[in-house]
Amino acid sequence: MALERLSIPRLWSREMRPAASIGDMMIKVWPVIFAIALQPMDVAAQSTTQDALETLVRSYLWPRSEAEFRVAQAALADDSSLVGVSRMVMHDLEEILRRGSGEYETAPPPVAGQGRGRGRGRGRIPLQEFSVAEPDGAEIPVLVRLPSGYTPDVRWPLMFAMHGGPPGSAEGARRSTERMIEVWADAADRAGWIVAAPVMVSTVARDGRTRERLPYEIFHPEEASAVIAAVRKRYNVHPDRIVSTGISLGSNFSLGYAGAGENWVSAIVPVSTEGESREHLLRNLSTVPTYVLEGSLDQNIRGVSGPRALENILTAFGYDLTYREFGDRAHEGFQEHYDDVLRWLATRPRQTYPREVLRVPHRGIMPVNRRIHWVEAATRQAAVRATVTSSNRIDVTARWTGEVKLFLHDRLLDLDHPIEIWANGVRVFSGSVRRSIVVALEQAKRLGDEARVYAAVLSVKMPTSASAIAVGERFWASLAPRHSQGTLSFWEMYAVRALEERFPSIGFEGDEAALPDRVPAAPEQVGLRVTAVDAASAVAEAGLRAGDLLIDVGGEPFFRGAGGVAQLYHWIVRELRGQPASYPLTVWRDGNRITLEAVFQLGSYVRDSGDRD
Repeated sequence: MALERLSIPRLWSREMRPAASIGDMMIKVWPVIFAIALQPMDVAAQSTTQDALETLVRSYLWPRSEAEFRVAQAALADDSSLVGVSRMVMHDLEEILRRGSGEYETAPPPVAGQGRGRGRGRGRIPLQEFSVAEPDGAEIPVLVRLPSGYTPDVRWPLMFAMHGGPPGSAEGARRSTERMIEVWADAADRAGWIVAAPVMVSTVARDGRTRERLPYEIFHPEEASAVIAAVRKRYNVHPDRIVSTGISLGSNFSLGYAGAGENWVSAIVPVSTEGESREHLLRNLSTVPTYVLEGSLDQNIRGVSGPRALENILTAFGYDLTYREFGDRAHEGFQEHYDDVLRWLATRPRQTYPREVLRVPHRGIMPVNRRIHWVEAATRQAAVRATVTSSNRIDVTARWTGEVKLFLHDRLLDLDHPIEIWANGVRVFSGSVRRSIVVALEQAKRLGDEARVYAAVLSVKMPTSASAIAVGERFWASLAPRHSQGTLSFWEMYAVRALEERFPSIGFEGDEAALPDRVPAAPEQVGLRVTAVDAASAVAEAGLRAGDLLIDVGGEPFFRGAGGVAQLYHWIVRELRGQPASYPLTVWRDGNRITLEAVFQLGSYVRDSGDRD
C-alpha cells in the first residue's frame, strides 16, 4: 500500500474527543496505523502516526470510560505491529508518557497577586484536603500544601511527610499532621515543592499499653503508595522527584519503604529517627539518597547509637548519605535546616535505570518487594544482583530463586543488537529482543508509573549446576553483616509484637525434606514434611495433614537452610491485614500433587495480654 495514497483520520486531539463510536473506529484503524509506523514516512504521515500512538496511550492509561479502556486493551492484545517497533517509536512513546495525562482533578483556588512559575507567588494557596480509601474501606485523610506559584502545566517535586507516634487518638494524629505540613511549608514554598502529609489514623495506639506492649499498626507501603497515587491524580507531580520524610515514627516508615524497595521513593529524609543497624535491609538503599537529621540528646529512642549505626553502615557501603547530628538537640524537628535539605535533594532525582540493581531479603517488618527497578525475582526470599556490564550484556547473580525477570530499555542495553544474559557464571541467553509498546504500556499501568518505561521483558532460568549454585552461595556470603546488629528499635519491637499477638502461629510444624524427582524445582529447593497440625488452624481447615510434603505456600517455595516454618511465618504475618487472604498450599500426598486453600487473616488484639513477650 503506497503511503501517499493512505488517508488515516486523526482520531482525536487532546482538546476534543468523540463519544462512544470511537471504539469501532479505533479497532479498524489501529492495525493500519501501526503497520506503517515501522516504514519510512514523510513528516505528515509521521505526525499522524504519533497522534494515533498518543490516542492509544491515553485510552489505555488515562481512559475516560471503561469502554474506552477495553478498546485500547483489545488493540494491545490483537495488533502484532505493536511488537518489534523501532527505537524512534519507543522514543515517541516516552515523550507522550512524559507529558502525562495533562488532566488533574483539583484546580487550586486563585490567590490574589499570584504569579506564574516557582517562587513568584505573593500569596499562600489555602491548605488542600481530601481522603484516600484503603483496601478495607477505611479512609486516610490527606493534607496538601501547594507552593504559592503552583500551576498544573508544570511538574512539581513532592515531599511526602509523615508525623510521629503512634498517636493516642485520631485527633492527635491530625494535629501532628498539621504540624508536619507547617514545618515544611516555608522551605517548600521557597524551593517550589508540594508537601503532602497523611493523617495516619491507622497507627493510633490501641488500649492496653504497658512498658512491654504498645498495640498499633504500621503505615503500610500500600497505604503510602495509595496516597502518592491520589496526590499525583490531583496535582502535576514530577514522578522522579518524590521524597519520603518523617519525624520519629514517620522517619522509620521512610527507612522501611526504602528498605522494601518502594520504587516511587527518589530519596528519604529521616528526622529524629531510631535509625537502622540491619545491613541486609540497608543494602536495598543503594539507589536511594539519604539525608539524616538527628539530635544527640534524643531520649525518645533507645539511643543515638541507632542512627549512628545507620551512618556507619551506609558510609561503609559507599551509598549517598548526608548525616547531621546536633549535640544540643533532642527529639524534635530541624525546620531551620530544611532549605539546605531541599537544595541537596534538587540534584538527586530518582534513578529509573540504575546500572546495578541489588535486592537483599531481610527481617524488617516491611519485607522487600520482589520487583526492584528493572529486576523481578520469582520468590520473596531471593537475593539478586543484576549488573549491566556492557552495551550488550547483563550479569545476574542470585540465590534462592529459580527465575529472574529482566525489564529492558535502551538506556540499559542497545536493543538494536543481540544481547547476552549471564546467570551465576553461565550464559543463559544470547540473541535479540524486540521492543514492544505492549510491554511498555502494560508495565506503566501495572506500576502506576509512566516514567518507568520498559521496552522488553526477558525471563531467565537460574542454572542448576553445582558450580552455579556455588556462585550463588558465595554471593550471599559476601553480603554477611560486618557490623554488629543492634537491638530491635522500639517502633518495630512493638509493631512486631502487635502482629504476633494477632496471628500467633502458622498452624503446623515441619522439617526440611527432599522433593520427589517428578517435582520441578529451583536450585536448593526443598519441601517441608509436616510433622504436626493445629486442629484449630486455617491450614487444618484447608485439609493439611501430618505426613504431607508441603511444596510451596502462595507460590513461595522452601529452600535448604532458609528457615523453614519460621521463615514462612515471618513473611506471612507481615503480609496479612484484617481482611481474609487466600494462600494456595501445594502438597505432595500419596504420590500425587494436590492444591489446598488456606485463608489467613490477622485476628483481634489480645486485650488482656499484659506484659506478654
